[in-house]
Amino acid sequence: MKVNNCINFIQNLLYPRDCLLCGAAGDFEHHLCPPCHRRLPFNHHACPCCALPLPPQVPSSQLCGRCIRRPADITRTITAMTYQPPVNRLIGMLKFHNRLHLVEPLAGLLIERLGEDYDRPDLLIPVPLHPLRLRQRGFNQSVEIARVLARRCGLDYDWRLCRRIRHTPPQAELDREARRKNLHRAFQLCADLGGAHLVVVDDVVTTGATVAELGRLLKKAGAKRVDVWALARTSIS
Repeated sequence: MKVNNCINFIQNLLYPRDCLLCGAAGDFEHHLCPPCHRRLPFNHHACPCCALPLPPQVPSSQLCGRCIRRPADITRTITAMTYQPPVNRLIGMLKFHNRLHLVEPLAGLLIERLGEDYDRPDLLIPVPLHPLRLRQRGFNQSVEIARVLARRCGLDYDWRLCRRIRHTPPQAELDREARRKNLHRAFQLCADLGGAHLVVVDDVVTTGATVAELGRLLKKAGAKRVDVWALARTSIS
């Protein structure tokens, strides 16, 4: 406990809890003042399977057209927000500018979205990076998010269970079909998952190709159920 208190003190000293978006001074939850928090693009009205934002007239319990046409190995996807300003800027700062202090407030927003509305999993599995990209970036943002989720929700996580064994072009540079082909034999599992309920943790779900491939592998390895938790979801699948 003393160690955690010391870490929290240092974090608050280096990164005050002033609002991340408008700079308002104060000790704000998630480092966001109430007005900025209210303006965030929360993704409450979405397809329960892939978290694609749905039109207002479509019930939030209804699957989107693609999930109806192509049933996936993913049971449920929960994302905190949609990937648009200012969320895309915050996630970009985390991933590409080494702003690791943003992990805690962003993961906190995902925990807020989860609330009590989720089935408790056996294990969190962060989306792995290839060793080359990990060396280039210096960290895996999905591992950092999973670490915060595990600590604050009392869950277990394992970043070693799944490895990325094939170095591929960044998914953001590809269309949907190219993304699917890009991930062929890109991952390898290191354990038998018989009967487990697993959650794949990612930062952003775009077309869903990455988490779909991981879901397929995890189910093939014996997982009973696979869900996805992510910070944000794009509005185009």
